Amino acid sequence: MFVPVAFMPGIAGKFFREFGWTAATAVMFSLLVARLLTPMMAAYLLKPHEDHPEETALMKRYLRWVDAALRHRWRTLGAATALFIASLALIPFIPTTFIPVSDQGRSMLSLELPPGTPVEQTTRVAERARAMLAGIPELHQVFTQVGSVPDLGDPAKTGGADARKAVLTLDWGKADDRDRSQKALEQDVRARLANLPGARISFVSSEPGEQLMLVLAGDDPVKLDAAAAAVERDLRRIQGLGSVSSSASLLRPELQIVPDAARAAELGVSTAAIAEAARVATAGDYTQRLAKLNLPDRQIPIRVGFDREALRDPATLSRLQVQGKHGPVPLEAVADLQPGSGPSVISRYKRQRNITLTAELSGRPLGEVMAEVEQLPSVRQVPAGVAFINTGDAEIFVELFTGFLMAMAAGIACVYMVLLLLFKHPMQPLTILTAIPLCAGGAFGALLISQNMLSLPALIGLLMLIGIATKNSILLVDYAVMAEDEHGMNQHDALVDACRKRARPVIMTTIAMGAGMLPLALGFSGDSSFRAPMAWAVIGGLITSTALSLLVIPAAYTVLHDIGDWLASRFARRAQAPA
Repeated sequence: MFVPVAFMPGIAGKFFREFGWTAATAVMFSLLVARLLTPMMAAYLLKPHEDHPEETALMKRYLRWVDAALRHRWRTLGAATALFIASLALIPFIPTTFIPVSDQGRSMLSLELPPGTPVEQTTRVAERARAMLAGIPELHQVFTQVGSVPDLGDPAKTGGADARKAVLTLDWGKADDRDRSQKALEQDVRARLANLPGARISFVSSEPGEQLMLVLAGDDPVKLDAAAAAVERDLRRIQGLGSVSSSASLLRPELQIVPDAARAAELGVSTAAIAEAARVATAGDYTQRLAKLNLPDRQIPIRVGFDREALRDPATLSRLQVQGKHGPVPLEAVADLQPGSGPSVISRYKRQRNITLTAELSGRPLGEVMAEVEQLPSVRQVPAGVAFINTGDAEIFVELFTGFLMAMAAGIACVYMVLLLLFKHPMQPLTILTAIPLCAGGAFGALLISQNMLSLPALIGLLMLIGIATKNSILLVDYAVMAEDEHGMNQHDALVDACRKRARPVIMTTIAMGAGMLPLALGFSGDSSFRAPMAWAVIGGLITSTALSLLVIPAAYTVLHDIGDWLASRFARRAQAPA
């Protein structure tokens, strides 16, 4: 069951790979212990009992239920099927996300000032923001980075050095030592900095499941900018989201040089010559083409360019000399200089321009927000030539559930083939696999009651459930087959005897697994946001799977056995007809 999980593709597969191999290895060692160590310990530690204790009142009542389920087997299977359908109906009511939001004890606050802001002013604004947050009692310390900010995967907030950006790392301490959660503290920070002038405030995070990223791509920059602005406007209307930012929302002021094609051709000035002259005057020449100052131990490139203050005057650039076919000519003779604005960096994906929109989820489920985004008018009616690209958590979210379904189907197929080799009957493995749907009701119900999301750890719990439910079902079916073949019992008595002698081991397995998961579900130590959904899914699924499989599996055994005999007789008659 667990080996196919280790081969899940995509980013989600990196989370499941260790789980799959660890679980498969642990089960393999458990097999060795059960076949080697346990018999040796039983031979020395267990003592024979001559008197057989009488069946308890609970066991007698359970056996009466088993007898009733066998006599009304179709009703039993019908009720189990209805319960499974009702369990699937719970899924739309359970929020879905990639990874649950965790309390890391720190937040990274991004401050973004208007283009052209000098680093001195950015420092003053960051210091003012730090002073405004000093009154929060849970705040232990603040670490400020101005200009050089870390790259956390969001091109709209972080990345390379930029004098107008700053990041404040807020240390909240351990979650057990404070009364408010990290999300509540971040809401307090937004309220305190709402009046900070000239700064765009947002939180950045490297943790998955906390941001929604949308990427629009296209070749027409005008259509792309218009579509991105419309989507950004609609995203701000979704309730519960934090700050919404765009990698193209702020443009830098620039001086645009527009060549006059006719005049440049007349004077023999090429566009490349205009660009070369402007680049050398503003940024300097390439390093390998610069003159060098020779020192005894090294060479220092000499770069010549305009003074920074001179670049603020367009008249200075207009007098820049450009090489023509009859000699140098001023730049203003072959081009127009006009103020404008534009992006400092043009990002591309598959040779197409793209714009990234980022929205803080603020604790909202990713699946729920994605469903609302898909219904936005600007998303449903994007202009021709502009397309959405799945990226970030949204892409991993889709990969997670599709990969999980593929891995689960492959695991069930592997289990069926192994059981087919064991029982040598095509229907008995299906009887054992009947226990798998019985887990759904308890797992989904526990997630809904405990208000946990259907996420990566919950899917891990569902995979664990499949293995445990299959093992419990094998205990019943294997003993019933043994009673029929070796002890000559009829089918009804063999199933009742199997339930009598295997109900206790099945219940013991459930209690042991549930007791192991209970501390994780209740969060007795550390941040249980990642482990709690897995634990609740396992506990809920174990309860319904154990309670129902002890009644449903015997009824399914008789029905599928009869269907197998009927199919075998039909094929036998068809094979004998030509003869």
